[in-house]
Order: sequence, then structure tokens, then C-alpha cells
Amino acid sequence: MCIIENVDMKRGMRQMNKQNQNKQKTLLSWIHKNRVKIGIWLFLIVLPISLLITAYIGSYTANKSVYFDKEITEESVKINDFVTKDELKALTLNIEWNSLKKPSLNDEGDLVGGFYGFNVSYTPDANYQLENVKITPVLKTDWKNLSSVGNQRYIAINMTSFVIDFNYELPTSPLLFVTIEEPNLYVKVEYSYESAGQTVTEIEYVKFPLSDLNPKTVIPE
Repeated sequence: MCIIENVDMKRGMRQMNKQNQNKQKTLLSWIHKNRVKIGIWLFLIVLPISLLITAYIGSYTANKSVYFDKEITEESVKINDFVTKDELKALTLNIEWNSLKKPSLNDEGDLVGGFYGFNVSYTPDANYQLENVKITPVLKTDWKNLSSVGNQRYIAINMTSFVIDFNYELPTSPLLFVTIEEPNLYVKVEYSYESAGQTVTEIEYVKFPLSDLNPKTVIPE
């Protein structure tokens, strides 16, 4: 009885294998017969998708770096490594988004008069006696190179106010499914302190996103 069952099982497996082989041959025959049409459809589908992915990746990565120079020269360095305002080595940066004024069109059709206002101070670490703490602020968007460099200024433990001109229209959608609501505030932080009788100068870079924040005051256009 077991022998008969084994024979039947083997016969069934051979039939299944033969059916699978016939299906594969039929599929290969169909692909070969329609290879030109398949190639055209793959070209029409795969190429646009590849170009779209390349555009998204290129746009995203290209706009993750920031220049802190108002005039870009051969000596300008593009910075792409940032910390949060609480991760600085010798101090904590305190930032408040104080005001926003959207730009408006002038008689020549240019966007003018827009700015972002901030209050900034720092809290020194107890282990450091800091001197000459200064910042250079930059507003810059992800996905698209909308950028404005502010003036370098010294800051203190008391709040200092400053504004950065930003004459771009937001929100904007540079790519499908991508909307830029607000820029990021990037800050170059420079300071000095004494260590073993030597003056040490540090430079660190902070990224402060504005996308989930609101200004205290919105100034009408």
C-alpha cells in the first residue's frame, strides 16, 4: 500500500514539474515574442521613475549644506555638519523667533521688505570662562537654495535682537509632494576661552528648524 502511494506521489510531482516547465517555456516564449514592446514600456516607466528619484535625492542633498559668507569665493567653505543649540561644547544657545514680515512686490516686480527677527543669548557652561562670543546667522530652505546670510554680531548672556532679510515667497513647492513652509536658521558660533594658559578659539555650527514654530509677531505687509 505504501509503495503504491509513493509511486502515485512521484507521478504527481513529475506532472507538477512538467506543468511548471511548460508555464516557464510559455512565459519565455511570450517575452521573446513581445520583447520590443516590453523594452519600450520599461523605458517609458523605469526611466521617468529613475529621473524623478535622482531629482529628489539631488535636490535634498544639494541643499543640506550652507555657506556662511555673503560673497562666495574660492576660499568659501560649505558646511554640512550641524549640532542643535543645546549640543555646543561650552555653551547653550538660546533662540527665540521674535518676528516675521513677508516680502511684498515693489513697482519693479521684485520681492522686498521681508525679514525674520530673532532674540538670541547664550548660557555658558560652568567649566568655561567665555570671551568674544559671536554668531553669523543664515536662513536657508531645504530642497531649494533660498538663502540669506545675516550680519556677524557679538552676543551676551542677555538677549540680543537681530533680523535677517529674506525676500522669497513661502510656502513653495519645488517638487511634487514637497512643500517648503519655512527656512531653517543656521548659526555659526565663534568663541574663545583660556585653557592651560592658552587662548583657544572654537567654531561650531547650529541648525535651528523653524518648521514647527511660530513667530511671536507677524508684521503685516
